[in-house]
Amino acid sequence: MRKVTEDFLNRKKAEILDASTWLPEIERAEFFNELADWAYSEYEKTIVRDDLEMQDYEN
Repeated sequence: MRKVTEDFLNRKKAEILDASTWLPEIERAEFFNELADWAYSEYEKTIVRDDLEMQDYEN
C-alpha cells in the first residue's frame, strides 16, 4: 500500500475510534459490525469488477 493511502487510512481509523468511544458497548459492537459488513461488501465489488474486466480482456 502506498504511504499516502496508508496515512489516509490511519487517519480514518483514528476518527472512527474517536467517534465510537461515546457509544454504549452494545451499540459500539453493532457499529463495528455494520462497518465490517460495509467494508467487506465494498471489497467484494472490487473483486467482481476485476473479474469482469479480466473476462472482457480475454475476449
